[in-house]
Amino acid sequence: MSATRELIENYIRSWNETDPLRRRVLIERVYAEQVTYTDPMAQVRGWEGIDASIAAVQGMFPGHRFALAGEVDAHHDLARFQWQLSAPGDDEPLVIGFDVAELDEGRVRRVHGFLDKVPQTA
Repeated sequence: MSATRELIENYIRSWNETDPLRRRVLIERVYAEQVTYTDPMAQVRGWEGIDASIAAVQGMFPGHRFALAGEVDAHHDLARFQWQLSAPGDDEPLVIGFDVAELDEGRVRRVHGFLDKVPQTA
């Protein structure tokens, strides 16, 4: 497995980790300290911002899980990948998104997120 694929898998794991201490360890391993994250619903900076965003999404969609929806495409210090958020046992994902991550020394420095499918109540 490539280092970039492993990094993005850990990125997805960070969005699934519900234990605050284990999530923080993942965040500090995956993201650069001054990371920026921007999608249509959020714009945050730093480890605290990422942590708060993940906790908020988990609060909105309790029990749901993120998963990669295909391969990670990467070159230079860029990675792009599609992901989905699903409830356990559901065949159809509730949310589908596409992220482009800028990498720096093996960590995610900046994320540009796009939402392809969003529930009507979001």
